[in-house]
Amino acid sequence: MVSSAGCEKRGAAEPFGKTFYVGGASNIDAFSSAVPDGLRGAGYRGDVQSFIWTISFNPLIDQLVTVNARARAALLANEIRSYQRRYPGNRVNLIALSAGTGVAVWAVENLPKDVQVDNLVLLASSLSHDYDVRKALSRLRGKIYVYHSRHDAVLEAVRYYGTIDGKRGVDSVGLRGLRVPPGADDRIVNIGWSRKYLRYGWAGGHTDSINPRFIRYVVAPQILAEDAGTATAGVSQPGRPTLVSAPGRPRPASR
Repeated sequence: MVSSAGCEKRGAAEPFGKTFYVGGASNIDAFSSAVPDGLRGAGYRGDVQSFIWTISFNPLIDQLVTVNARARAALLANEIRSYQRRYPGNRVNLIALSAGTGVAVWAVENLPKDVQVDNLVLLASSLSHDYDVRKALSRLRGKIYVYHSRHDAVLEAVRYYGTIDGKRGVDSVGLRGLRVPPGADDRIVNIGWSRKYLRYGWAGGHTDSINPRFIRYVVAPQILAEDAGTATAGVSQPGRPTLVSAPGRPRPASR
């Protein structure tokens, strides 16, 4: 944890910024090195910190006890604020999985207006698909990247048990993508699963999006982009080439 120690020259001790990883419910990946390994394999030189927020090894408890998730989100916001004030101007990104996406989004919402992060990556998110992210966007310099899949059996069950933000009978972000608020078309990038991602280890399931190859060759270029507003790695859009290389020749983006 980084404590606040006043303002210093930008990047005095950590010139390459920081990425927080917020894992899923029940500590399913609390000790996984997949995200740090994937980022570093792509050339990321910043600090990577896993933020533990869960209280149980039962995923339903973590998913449904929203008061804990929101309380932990406040703690994460404090860590981000302390880091930004210690190293003003350094880039800060968040990557989150499953129920941890709720914690990450709420942490960004909890930031004061003068503290902003760069990009937010949501993997297999169990937030409701129509969650209003306008407040979170106001604390972001870059974009929200959303990876979703209709093949996610865990999120099919979430429709009945309830999303991390307490809704039942609705699709989650990780199943159908995130609803884009008016005027935010260029700030939210919804990326649906397709067979081209199989070679990177993402088969459309609930946790395979944190495969180190997927993080390295698809997610990392978004984090590595010098200009947060131009990162489009792994996004397949008409008329736009992706930063994912041809089959058999994967390579990470460079700064």
